[in-house]
Amino acid sequence: MSRQAQRRFWFWFRLLLLAGVIRGGWLAANMAALQDDPDTYRQLAGNLLADGTFGYRVPDATTGELTLQPTAYRPPLYPLLLAAVGWADGVGSIRVAFLHGGLGVATVLLVYRLSQAWGLGRWGWCAALLIACDPILLNQSSLVMTETLATLLAVWGLLSLTRMTRDAPLPCTLRAGAVLGLAALCRPTFLVWGAAVALARILPPWRHRSKEPCKTSEETVSSFPGRDACDLRWPSGRLWLAASLVLSAAVILSPWAIRNTYVFGRVILTTTHGGYTLWLGNNPEFYQFLERSRWGDVWDSRHLDEQYLQIRQQTGHDELAADAWAHTQAVTSIQRQPASFARACVWRVTSLWGLLPHQIAADESAGRRLARYAVGVWYVAVFGLALAGIPALGCRLLRPPWLWGLLLCLSFTAMHAVYWSNLRMRAPLMPVVCLAAAVGVKRIAKSIIRSDRGGSNLAGLRRINRRGSKTA
Repeated sequence: MSRQAQRRFWFWFRLLLLAGVIRGGWLAANMAALQDDPDTYRQLAGNLLADGTFGYRVPDATTGELTLQPTAYRPPLYPLLLAAVGWADGVGSIRVAFLHGGLGVATVLLVYRLSQAWGLGRWGWCAALLIACDPILLNQSSLVMTETLATLLAVWGLLSLTRMTRDAPLPCTLRAGAVLGLAALCRPTFLVWGAAVALARILPPWRHRSKEPCKTSEETVSSFPGRDACDLRWPSGRLWLAASLVLSAAVILSPWAIRNTYVFGRVILTTTHGGYTLWLGNNPEFYQFLERSRWGDVWDSRHLDEQYLQIRQQTGHDELAADAWAHTQAVTSIQRQPASFARACVWRVTSLWGLLPHQIAADESAGRRLARYAVGVWYVAVFGLALAGIPALGCRLLRPPWLWGLLLCLSFTAMHAVYWSNLRMRAPLMPVVCLAAAVGVKRIAKSIIRSDRGGSNLAGLRRINRRGSKTA
């Protein structure tokens, strides 16, 4: 093994060890939180293992006994993964901890790999360290929820899209589409990102307004059979690759859509959860809360949850009918109160990109309040570094591969401006923020080095001048 290969091996080993200590230590300290099931993903995985049905147990309308009813209320990928690792102990906390620990460590390693593909060089360690210590990702890794898996899929998708623009277009495009399809099976919002990426593939490569055009990897023609059909300099080639991306994602999504068509009698590509999340953020009660609340007030949605549960019971636990009811209620609220809807959109965007976690209890303890403020300080530093990195990126933000990260952030922001939003929902976006923050660290470090060199050169010139005046 060469010396360079040895250095590379030991770097990856140290990065793996550091990520394992940080993520594993957090999970070991918060094992109790993994016993809860806030979004019923463990229940879905347990029912799948016990009866082979992806569904919930609901009371029968006539006998009152619990019967297993198929569902599409939650996306399937995360429960399937829980069932795969928890077959021996009924999805116990220890197995979930190992799963989340592995996903978290893999995310850190892939972020560093992505930083190298995006040209950060030796500053890529900074992005990997930031993502390993990210408070949102640490907190969500100790909960049986989708954020840990969704973040890994986001990084994997970004890396696949980066290779799509750098290597042979068609094979990498098919691979990237498959990853985007998997991501949509974890969180449906990724579908919007996939659509944005497909549209960007159709558009011609962006050129900087200067005498010399900005060279991009997309302007090169790949050397594989059939390359003329995929020449990105021509609209037909770009359209072909965009269609390949969509087709590959559709192949991954098709088993879930076919299953839903068979079970519910209609095509459901994502979930039966969209109407509820739209209604949760667009209802008269929430609009009234925004008009009267002060900074730091906590909105309690338990009344809406109870109302939705009553609707589910009145419809005989028909989740399609209940979701349609919630969607109708939300649209009605938006049409009747457009000004309140606009105010709510601003609130949701600020909640998604907020620096300080919301207070979730009126009687918050001093320790929890201090922890929230510490998280706020962390994100002030991270977002400040990311903002410092934007001028260094310049027009590269509008070209691949940074364009894929920008589209990821914009697509999630657009969706959560309308649907319900909170801080944890930006978890899949944090790798892009951390990469931009690493660019900011690089820019600041270089400016400090230049200023130090300039200061030392100036001091040297002054010493030379003083010596010259003495000799004169």
